[in-house]
Amino acid sequence: MTLTNEPGGSSPDMQPYLVLAALADGERVEPSDLRSALADPAAREYLVDLIAHRHAVGSMPSVPLTVFQERQRLRTRTRWLTAVAAVFISLTTGYFAGQRTAAETLSPAPMIETVIDLGSSALIAPRPTQVVSLRPGVNWTETTGGH
Repeated sequence: MTLTNEPGGSSPDMQPYLVLAALADGERVEPSDLRSALADPAAREYLVDLIAHRHAVGSMPSVPLTVFQERQRLRTRTRWLTAVAAVFISLTTGYFAGQRTAAETLSPAPMIETVIDLGSSALIAPRPTQVVSLRPGVNWTETTGGH
């Protein structure tokens, strides 16, 4: 690895750390650069920490995607069940409200007493305001068999 090819360059203080990081990544490293990097005690500590860190991360169990998918399915099912429950409650409430209203409207109607007095003058027809005369053959014809 040549650090002069690195984009943006690097400071001379960082060069041993970059060489050791490249070694840990499995990249090709120049032996002379590796010797000078390992000569620095702080860079050796960095290498030890870097390898320990990569080992710890590498040994972590990976979380399969199915766990995330299971949670999504559970949320979707919960939303659907909530919607179904809301519709069911609405329909049940509407049904019972309708039954209650129907029971109130089917109660017996109040009795009304009607009285007709045949002895009063209400049986006499009132005077006509216009008289229509019907003359046979002119504005009226008799038909047989009709009512």
